[in-house]
Amino acid sequence: YDWDVANEAISDRPDPATENLRNSQWLQTLGPEFLTLAFKFAHEADPKAKLYYNDYNIEAGAKHESSMILLRRLIKDGAPIHGIGFQSH
Repeated sequence: YDWDVANEAISDRPDPATENLRNSQWLQTLGPEFLTLAFKFAHEADPKAKLYYNDYNIEAGAKHESSMILLRRLIKDGAPIHGIGFQSH
């Protein structure tokens, strides 16, 4: 199985120097670590599943830069992330 663990966590406001996370209840309650925890908990629940981060407009520009900062941190923090989904309609 594949799980879309986190979806659209990055805000649309341009700030290519930071992760630029949306001001969600998860962020307000747990801080930016909520994403690392989500991937770790998903892996614990289903160790064989492939785990993905999904977002839109991350292929270029400021949101791309924020996504790269976020993904590097997730990997550094040991989040078991296997891929990225490029959302489009």
